Amino acid sequence: MAIIAVTAIEFVSAEPTVTDITAKQRYPWNGLVDISCKVSGIEADAGGYEFAVVAADKDTGRECMVSTFSIQHNGEEVPDVCDNGDYSLLWNAREDMGHVVIERMTVRITLEALAVSVGKVQLWEGGPYWADRNIGAKKPEGYGLYFWWGDTRGHRPSLDGKFSFNFSSANSAIYTYGKSVSQLQSAGWLTSGGVLAPSHDVAYVKWGGAWRMPTKQEFDDLNSKCDWTWTTQNGENGYVVRGRGAYASNSIFLPAAGYPVSLSLYGAGLIGIYWSSATHPNNIDSVCLFFSSSSYNPGGYSSGTHFTSFSSRHCGFSIRPVHGPTN
Repeated sequence: MAIIAVTAIEFVSAEPTVTDITAKQRYPWNGLVDISCKVSGIEADAGGYEFAVVAADKDTGRECMVSTFSIQHNGEEVPDVCDNGDYSLLWNAREDMGHVVIERMTVRITLEALAVSVGKVQLWEGGPYWADRNIGAKKPEGYGLYFWWGDTRGHRPSLDGKFSFNFSSANSAIYTYGKSVSQLQSAGWLTSGGVLAPSHDVAYVKWGGAWRMPTKQEFDDLNSKCDWTWTTQNGENGYVVRGRGAYASNSIFLPAAGYPVSLSLYGAGLIGIYWSSATHPNNIDSVCLFFSSSSYNPGGYSSGTHFTSFSSRHCGFSIRPVHGPTN
């Protein structure tokens, strides 16, 4: 009986280049700097890259690795780089360097291949291996990205706490909203079993191999076969979900990442909602896992601390992948 967590590490080998770098302070009173650049040389199947940005004060010679910035590609917020084209970065120089007014500054940008290191944990006999983090998170307690149901790109708020993507039923870019199961199957979104096809399953698209989104049954089993403990891990609220018996030493942490309402994040630190790959029997919604620190009833959800529920597909929720065949 194998119950030991294993680790999968994937590296991207392409060598893109960054050119045409410009930087200009937006306002003299808050230290925000708009940086633009052009990325080329990314291969079609590249898994992802991170911007590595170094700023230097030309008067003092002081250099700083930029950490507080957000990225947009073609006007939309992105967590990493996975395509060629023009990018804009918003940097908070006051946070990183203490500067408010910037007079003489240089910026150097390189791209680093994302090394995806994902822990895999089995929580019950015969069950799948659960990832130790959300998609888009660099650590187990990180919120990661938010996805409408069937979205394979993902979105996160920028420095001002707002999303550039509108998680609203009025957004025509949310292609699965309001569609029946038969309509989605005809368009190739769903398998004959009513779950997302691999090409629309973000876990498979971003991580590949045997990674996929959980099924409804796996969420039900996560609730019934594990012990849930609300806690704070490295400053983030959420649940430690622990196996039982021979699996009692195995656990994952599910952060209460909240969820976007239109352009704003709601309930961070209080609520977690995670998509499954399954449609709901009502034909127009999809299945999700909901939890809170205590009995809670946001937006029509039934009260309770953690349970399998369902929601409209335009909502932006977290994704916690599983690895292995379905139950």
